[in-house]
Amino acid sequence: MSITKGIAKKIVFPTMMGVGMDVVVRKFSKNNLLNVMYHGVVEKDSTFFSPRHIEKSKFEDHLKYLKKNFKIISFHEAFEMLKNNIEPDRKTITLSFDDGYKNNLETALPLLEKYNIPTTFFISGICVENKGEECLWPDIIAALRYFYKDEMIVLRSYKFLNLIDQNSNIHIHDVFKDADYELRKELLSELIKAYDLKDKLFSLDKEIWELVTATDLLELSKSKIVDIGSHGYMHYNLGNVEIDKVKSELVKSKELIEKTIQKPIDLLAYPDGSYSDEVKELAMSLGYNYQLAVDYINVTDVKDKRIMNRHCMSAATTFGSNMLMLSKSFHNKGIKI
Repeated sequence: MSITKGIAKKIVFPTMMGVGMDVVVRKFSKNNLLNVMYHGVVEKDSTFFSPRHIEKSKFEDHLKYLKKNFKIISFHEAFEMLKNNIEPDRKTITLSFDDGYKNNLETALPLLEKYNIPTTFFISGICVENKGEECLWPDIIAALRYFYKDEMIVLRSYKFLNLIDQNSNIHIHDVFKDADYELRKELLSELIKAYDLKDKLFSLDKEIWELVTATDLLELSKSKIVDIGSHGYMHYNLGNVEIDKVKSELVKSKELIEKTIQKPIDLLAYPDGSYSDEVKELAMSLGYNYQLAVDYINVTDVKDKRIMNRHCMSAATTFGSNMLMLSKSFHNKGIKI
């Protein structure tokens, strides 16, 4: 951490929070709805491996703050308000989790129920078929970084050092995000085999990488505060793969999750926020009436009441920084109803 960032985290942001700058920042935004996203909640800090999971004690601090300062509603309520131009009486947020980590059930849900906060969990369809040996590709890449730091990783024509290709300066994440369906499948398989990445990943604490099973998903879905949505099947960047593969991903995920929880699935969060107009229309035709991005892809999406963007909370920064960034996001990611 640089000296400047350290000062900001330890002095500047706490001071700003102390004088109420978070409230001031969002007060001057005309937007009154913000969608807030997490990935996982863990008992002990895991940012040494990945920034995807926030520590339990920090997450509870978040929930106390959010409960006190905002009206918190479900996505179905939010889309209904958006569709019918029903303006909320105060700044309003939704809460969601992406991917389908088991820590969502074991660690996050008890706290969410404690504070009675409606939450949507977007589940990767592969979780339904999970027998304890499935994991998501971002965690495979995280294992590569963790176990092979400062070592040259060769993958076909690529030579990655700390995840950066030494010839093109491309990050390995971008290689996988931009790959089509079959290529990504092949590259991931080669990488796992060459560097024994699954065994290495599974040697770490399960709460970092373990996904829910069908049984876990059913239990999660029974909570009165929970809605379940789809996050695709294999976490492909749907805006980058062939449309027939997109259809397969969306159909398979929807069918698997609906069969498991015996409830209709009409919510979809795009993996990595990747979609296109064609993908959006296809998703609608398949029954995904409510769609979530990370950032809007097209200018026209701002006025499209079938899709909303979201603000992602960080596990790798302080409480003050998170809440100030959330307040700022009302300006650049918030929605005016």
